[in-house]
Amino acid sequence: MADSSWDNGGQGVPVKTGMPLWVKITMGCGVAFLLAVVTCVGAGAFFVNKVKKDPEGFKKQVLGFAIDKMKPEWEDFRAVVNQLRTPAGCQALYTANPELAKTWPTEKAFLEAAEGWRKDLAPTPELTPELMEHHGLRMNKNYGGRVEVGWSPKEGRAVCVTFDRARLPGDTGPRHVLELDVR
Repeated sequence: MADSSWDNGGQGVPVKTGMPLWVKITMGCGVAFLLAVVTCVGAGAFFVNKVKKDPEGFKKQVLGFAIDKMKPEWEDFRAVVNQLRTPAGCQALYTANPELAKTWPTEKAFLEAAEGWRKDLAPTPELTPELMEHHGLRMNKNYGGRVEVGWSPKEGRAVCVTFDRARLPGDTGPRHVLELDVR
């Protein structure tokens, strides 16, 4: 008589050989972690060695990179400060940037305030490592938003300009001034 059960009791089933899947996954993660650690340690050793060999050269290289990133913002800042030097420039600045009306409700009020600053504005120099390190330059970029550039020279008034957006590579269009602070 034939057995009516479908269960053959494990007879005839081949036995699996090799490592279980969980062991393979754990080993793969371990190898990836080890590779990441070795890469980070190697990169750290490379930079430490580079800094130890020529610290001044490394510093200049980093500052050069920073200058390249900050130059468009600084040039726009210089343009605003140069507009503040003349009555016609102040008038054009106020007309082109309606957000300034929050601080100075009328053009006349802005021009009167600018008249008091004009004589005390220091000439804005080119962007150099020395300016970045020792001469009161600050820049604050908010991701995808406002950019604040400030400069406090040793002689003259400090100026802070807040732009509506960051200058993107290849972007040459005008940016709006949201806030202007001259102290």
